[in-house]
Amino acid sequence: MSQVLSRQDANDTPIARPWLLLVVYLVVTGALYRFVTHMPFGPVTPISASAFDRAIPLLPGTVPLYLSYLFVMPVLVWLGRGRAWLLPTFFAGALAAGLCLVSHLLHPTAVAWPAADGGWIAWLQRIDTPLAASPSGHVALPVAIAIVLLALRRRTAVLFAAWSALLMVTVLTTGQHRAMDVAWGGAVGIAAGAATLALLRANADLRTMAAALLEWACIVVAIRVAVALGTWYLYALAVLVVATRQHALFILYHDAAHYHVTRRRGVNDFLINLAIGVPGLVPVEFYRPLHLAHHRHLGTAQDPERQFLYHDQPWRFRPLDAWPLARQFLGDLFVLNMVRNMAAFRRAGGQNTRLGRPFQLAAAGWVAIVVLLVWACSARTILLVAALWFAPLLTLSVLLQKIRSMAEHSGGPHATPGWADWTYSWRTGWIGRVFVWPYHINLHLQHHRNPAVPWHALPDTVAGDEHQLDAPELAGLLWSGIPPKR
Repeated sequence: MSQVLSRQDANDTPIARPWLLLVVYLVVTGALYRFVTHMPFGPVTPISASAFDRAIPLLPGTVPLYLSYLFVMPVLVWLGRGRAWLLPTFFAGALAAGLCLVSHLLHPTAVAWPAADGGWIAWLQRIDTPLAASPSGHVALPVAIAIVLLALRRRTAVLFAAWSALLMVTVLTTGQHRAMDVAWGGAVGIAAGAATLALLRANADLRTMAAALLEWACIVVAIRVAVALGTWYLYALAVLVVATRQHALFILYHDAAHYHVTRRRGVNDFLINLAIGVPGLVPVEFYRPLHLAHHRHLGTAQDPERQFLYHDQPWRFRPLDAWPLARQFLGDLFVLNMVRNMAAFRRAGGQNTRLGRPFQLAAAGWVAIVVLLVWACSARTILLVAALWFAPLLTLSVLLQKIRSMAEHSGGPHATPGWADWTYSWRTGWIGRVFVWPYHINLHLQHHRNPAVPWHALPDTVAGDEHQLDAPELAGLLWSGIPPKR
């Protein structure tokens, strides 16, 4: 078994497969960039040329230098492969690029190109579009990387600082951006770099923070597209996407209950409450005592899952007949079982949770976000956004979480043929990871054995010959109509 990674040294460990990470980054950002440059969702704000912009000549020879932006992240990975500093710099660059792309999605902008008779400039205009102008991602990305490298005192900071300056010039000399785009791009890059350094100072696990930001990017894109196009099938698709990504965020939230986001407990709770605790209506301060009690009393009458989670419901940690299983799922889907959970908790004298400053700061952040939405959007849009968040949160997301919970624990040792533990470990493919077991929660047996290990290090705790259930066996675990696998 390889060495287990702890949360203390998570940011000091090199990225295991940097080239695969680069490919994923290029595919995701490339797809979203093409999306925002060909399908603006809303009125496009033109970026006018200032007197300064009009004084800058078009220089066709700078087009190849402008296109060198495409090599910023590949060069970063090539130089940083096998080095610990690649993780924070890649995080900063991806954060800057992501912020720019989400900005273009929510607030489309475009420059008015000067006429080009031919040559490099005309060719560039044919392959690109005037959209996605402000903020300039060409500037934000290398600036964020340079700031982090400078703070970490790496010699490669000189290269990326010079590259940032070069791109600041060439976005203007090719006519692709205006000075204001450069300024906003620089501001985004500085903000992304500063945020990354703040997370490093707080010893926050950047892998977890990147995962949470990616989930939120998926949610924002799904809701934005559905609201902009307004068709029933896109609403349905958005509900599915949002529910699965809420479920994934709650898996990261589960990790934060063990203080895996950062050792600084106040910061840990603020970050996860901001990410999902507040908008998900379950502060981590409320969940943590119950979850830690679940670890202490697993499988006993004092286990909160047996006391509250399945109170007055068909599930008894054994496969169900068709009708009881249907009643279980329908009760989860239509909030009935959630009401039963809370009623049982209150009748048992559930503690009055004290919500301290981490929760209050996270709640204040969400109040600011809601105020901004109310200021910027119509009442209809606000209602649609609220529906596309809360409808899946209270229905499909609850069902997914319950199915995942049912997949985690058995009725006891040997309740499942060939399985001698209370807790299951699953072997799953990408479909299972998307819907039921994101972020290695399928390795729940390993998590209970090693609760001090963060989600991304759990695969290292699996012994090579250790037995795992196959994902298709989940159906037989839930429904008694399928014979158990011997």
